[in-house]
Amino acid sequence: MFANKPTVGIFIPCCVDQYAAQTGFSMVRLLEQIGFQCFYPEEFTCCGKDLYHQGDRDGAKMLGEKMIALFNDCTHIVACGSGCVTYMKVHFGRLFHNTTLHNNYRQFLDKTYDLSDFLVNVAHYEPTGVSFPHRVAFMDHCTTLRDYVCTAHPERKGLYEEPRQLLRAISDLQLVEMQQSDICCGYGGQFANYFTPISDSLAKRKVDNAIAAGAEYIVSTEMSCLIHLQSYIDKVGSPLICRHLADILAPKPNDAN
Repeated sequence: MFANKPTVGIFIPCCVDQYAAQTGFSMVRLLEQIGFQCFYPEEFTCCGKDLYHQGDRDGAKMLGEKMIALFNDCTHIVACGSGCVTYMKVHFGRLFHNTTLHNNYRQFLDKTYDLSDFLVNVAHYEPTGVSFPHRVAFMDHCTTLRDYVCTAHPERKGLYEEPRQLLRAISDLQLVEMQQSDICCGYGGQFANYFTPISDSLAKRKVDNAIAAGAEYIVSTEMSCLIHLQSYIDKVGSPLICRHLADILAPKPNDAN
């Protein structure tokens, strides 16, 4: 499985796998371009986040055990879904603390990163040669902003600066800050299905704030929220476009080595 290049385990959230596979491929192309070999276990399914939040702790624990085992030999695990990484960092302790997997889950969390965290704090990547001539508003994923902990910066909570640092370094990209970037977009998993009017009102506020900031694109580290917002944008006919950070940074398929 391992070659001379450093290998990273690839964690593709289920929403990316099912609805935005191009983002997973973007992450792989980017990591390969900067010198990593990517390992994706074919048996991988889900981290268990949705099961956990719906109250199925046994099901979530089963999926968590599977994840820990599948990525056991990886020194780093990189995800294009900051919400899933945040879930694991917060809740795996409640599933595995003082169990037979206590040491395993702690080691697993120490080597698991959101893509932006890994690029900035581990790979020390700078997006030289990347151009994106558009006005971009970065949307903070509310749980990631509140609860994510960078291994390199355990003294602070929240993944705020890393994705912005990457965007600011992209040629021709104008990063604009929208009002209330830290407030929920209205997705929240099943919340959007059970409370659709509230969910739509939150999506409208997010879109209106992005437009008011002059953005052409909304970029985030969490695909589920972007899918939710793009659905609302398409419904109301707004010209805004949602993109994952990986899709902005990655080389185009025909440019990849």
